[in-house]
Amino acid sequence: MNLTTTFEPAADGWFHIAPHGTFPHPTGAQQVIDPEACETMARTFAEEARQPNFPGLLVDFDHFSHDPARPSAAAGWVSALEARKDGLYAQVRWSDLGHAAVTGGRYRLVSPVWNRADCDSWTAPAGPAGQEAPHLRPRRLARVALTNDPNLPGLAPLTNRTDEVKTKSEEQAQDAKASATKTPPPLPLPRSLRAALIELLRLAAGASDAEIAEALRLQRDELEALRNRCVALSEAQADAELEAFADVITNRAAVRAQLLANREGTLAVLQALRRPEAFVPLHDARARRPNLQLLSPLGATESDPNAARRIANRARQLQSELKIGHHAAFRLAEGEDAA
Repeated sequence: MNLTTTFEPAADGWFHIAPHGTFPHPTGAQQVIDPEACETMARTFAEEARQPNFPGLLVDFDHFSHDPARPSAAAGWVSALEARKDGLYAQVRWSDLGHAAVTGGRYRLVSPVWNRADCDSWTAPAGPAGQEAPHLRPRRLARVALTNDPNLPGLAPLTNRTDEVKTKSEEQAQDAKASATKTPPPLPLPRSLRAALIELLRLAAGASDAEIAEALRLQRDELEALRNRCVALSEAQADAELEAFADVITNRAAVRAQLLANREGTLAVLQALRRPEAFVPLHDARARRPNLQLLSPLGATESDPNAARRIANRARQLQSELKIGHHAAFRLAEGEDAA
């Protein structure tokens, strides 16, 4: 058995960071890394690299840059991208920390990161059951992380050991790891959005994406329950008020809809229909007057010739809006004019 701690990265600085394939995501989405995706990411990088003072894309340790509570030291910087026949390759300039981690064998694989906003999206059947699922094809690489647990299987290691002598247990461990099904971590949230969500949800500063997603789910369920409860209470209240004003309502369905849409305004109208001054006493001599005098408001005098026309117009308007009978609308309009 020959033991060693020396690892050699590729001499030209190019590393395999994304293989071709379709990879499931915990949200149910399918990540599509095909030649088109790799070529588009390489082209987008080249366009951004032409901008003044472009630093390159960050290579961090274990996605720490997504967590404000973790250090964001750079392991290196991607200086070029290239689409090849087996996937996407990146040329990396390592920092002192990154170089030590790679050549010392602490990290041998990488995990690429892309944001949903930078992906083409469509729905298509996926999985053995053929159920409809969202598919995402990245157009832009956001960053890369050094890791020993990549979210995309099939990557070539960053380094080769200087000796090729392996124990049987090492070979078995590598075979087991290669055959294991990896569950990719959630696509990381942008840092500004993550910080805002953590503050609004009152989570700990180091909350993970999974904890944020669970808190959002609980908030959604609670909001839905409260919304349903409010609707039920409003409907029960409207039904009780329909019974209370049954003597002045002729179209229950229309008034119920008005109560649910504008309870305060509808109750004011219903109360006005019951105001004693809205009714013309039977013994009032004005009730026996013919023609326009019958439409005169309480307290109106012969010197107000426009009152009858005003009340008649208002009565027609109330009859149309509240779906009530002509006499009830007239009494309400007459009361309003007298007020």
